[in-house]
Amino acid sequence: MNSTRNNPSIHPHWQPKYFGDVIIVNGKAWPRLTIKRCKYRFRIVNACNARFLSLFFTNGLRFTHVASDSAYLDKPIIANKTVIGPSEITNIIVDFSELTTDSAILANDAPYPYPSGNPVNEANNKVMKFIILPHQEVDRSRIPKKLLEYPSADLSNVSSTRYIVMYEYMSNSSQPTHLYLNRKPFEAPVTETPKEGSTELWYVINLTEDNHPLHIHLALFKVLDQTKLVNLGEFKSCMMRIGDAVKCHMEKYARGKKVKVLAYEKGWKNVFKIMPGYVTKIAVRFSYIHTNAPYGFDATVEPGYLYHCHVSIYHNCLLTPIS
Repeated sequence: MNSTRNNPSIHPHWQPKYFGDVIIVNGKAWPRLTIKRCKYRFRIVNACNARFLSLFFTNGLRFTHVASDSAYLDKPIIANKTVIGPSEITNIIVDFSELTTDSAILANDAPYPYPSGNPVNEANNKVMKFIILPHQEVDRSRIPKKLLEYPSADLSNVSSTRYIVMYEYMSNSSQPTHLYLNRKPFEAPVTETPKEGSTELWYVINLTEDNHPLHIHLALFKVLDQTKLVNLGEFKSCMMRIGDAVKCHMEKYARGKKVKVLAYEKGWKNVFKIMPGYVTKIAVRFSYIHTNAPYGFDATVEPGYLYHCHVSIYHNCLLTPIS
């Protein structure tokens, strides 16, 4: 804890990211849980400081996704793996009656930093072990074919279009010193002033080298698409000079490969993984999505709210107020 960190000229203990050595689940290191041979529903929250989790069962057992951060999906989605950023939540059902073995290991293979950092090792590639009782359970539970359908993201009534840009600044020794949204520190005057009940279109541009879990207070959003930036160095140079995506002609660069939104991430979200070198297009709704009703409280009261990256150690980096 007392060793000199990456940027001693800035602060002797400045550490841009922290990755622990031990996977903790509900306060225990690499725990075991004894379960019956039936369906279980798990609400998984990634409470890691900066570590993304790419979760899977080593024996191929599948997940059935039924909900994400704040809303149900419209139908169950089956997947062999799920990637969860810091603070992100997923709701899954696992049917352990499908197994003939007496155990199952939940594992992780996400590089750190995500997505192009170090590979996992023996200490951080195992999450927990399930011990399955031998006798078969009578399980009358059923997963519905349809879940809950919310109003869709209505782009015909967008009140504002915003460009949200993630910047990373480096020292002379190529070590990160700070990260800003739209080149502004937290103390800068508020520029995002949405209206209650409105829908906005945000283009979130990640000019850093890492994936960042974006969280927006008071809002839920739908991810529409993710487009790779071509000639990234040229676009980044313009953005570092003038900081205006329109004047830097973002559309000229946002014409690379499109990455499809995974089926289990197509619902309403309040945290999403913003890929490095991509533009992520999201529809943001500032109201209750199930009724479109206004908030049941005064959202204009100070000190206000935020949108930010949810890597905890950043603290006052990639953190911007909303009013």
